[in-house]
Amino acid sequence: MDAILGLIEDIYEAGAHPEQWQRALKSLADATGSRDATMGGQTAAQVPLLVSVHTDPDYVLSYSQHYHRRNAMQLAMHSTPVGRAVVDSMVLDRDTFHAGDFYNEWCVPQRYLHGAALNLATSQGWRATLMVSGVNEYEPETLRTLTVVTPHLIRAFQLNQLLHETQSMGMGAFAALEYLDRGALLVGAGGAIRTANGIAERIVAQGDGLILKDGQLSCSKGRETAALERLIGQCARGIVVVGEGMVQVSRSEGRSPLLVQCLPFPSSSWWPGFTQQLAMIFVTDPDARMEQVMQRLRQRYGLTPAEASLAWEIVRSGGRKTAALQRGISVATARSQLTAIFDKTGVRRQAELVRLLLDEQPEHPSSE
Repeated sequence: MDAILGLIEDIYEAGAHPEQWQRALKSLADATGSRDATMGGQTAAQVPLLVSVHTDPDYVLSYSQHYHRRNAMQLAMHSTPVGRAVVDSMVLDRDTFHAGDFYNEWCVPQRYLHGAALNLATSQGWRATLMVSGVNEYEPETLRTLTVVTPHLIRAFQLNQLLHETQSMGMGAFAALEYLDRGALLVGAGGAIRTANGIAERIVAQGDGLILKDGQLSCSKGRETAALERLIGQCARGIVVVGEGMVQVSRSEGRSPLLVQCLPFPSSSWWPGFTQQLAMIFVTDPDARMEQVMQRLRQRYGLTPAEASLAWEIVRSGGRKTAALQRGISVATARSQLTAIFDKTGVRRQAELVRLLLDEQPEHPSSE
């Protein structure tokens, strides 16, 4: 879990500072047991941008000039939806791929024998694609790791775009952040809120977990306040400590903790000449995401509110009995509701249901 949290921290650092993508990609390669992780902006025929961690620069050049058009994996990604992580065996005929020039002349010498990929965004024939490559065939656990971090990768990429558009179009930076699906606050070194987007304002106004105390951003629990104040102080001074960029903020019983990410505010690239000591805070409410998923489940499969709640609780708690306990219902009632869920969704096992729900990510803003 610590490795995943560290990876997510690096991803959002890259979202605020695009030059940090190599660090985030290295963390992703490490987390998935890969030899390399790359991110490219490309069409089926052109690769205008390719960020790589370990690939030899000469191989990067040869890929761009010659092998990109022969890479069946990237061609297959053109028909793969944004946000869906896949391994090579899911989208390729492996025997045909292994017989091709790209695999034998470019992949094999680097020991890039297996791959997994996902699209971060698409627009008018262009797409941003992330890929990991390694020696061994990827296990289901690797695909689960990619699935967990996919929403964060997409948000970081969207943040790059929003900040770039803010600069080029002269928009107010926080007006752009209103398009994010998470809270965003700009705070001073002492925790005073300078500005916040609408989601953050609503979270703070609830007074559950994150609160305002004497005009400063604080938490309901003292030790969490101390951790948040330390992070804000470090980030306001431009300091990022690996593994210490995220705090879980407790809320009232029955509610999931808020996930609070703190990053130095990139004043030089957002507002040139703006030199005040500030920190950017992102706040994610897991329960809000749960509500979005449950609403889509009810709409798509005709689940009742009780059935949708049980389905999501199974994902969170890992089993029917624990989910029943968390929902305050009997095991027999949970069994009956689960049977109805199977009938409506077409799955027959809890593992298939979990996979279905993990694929049911909330809608992301269109990049078209």
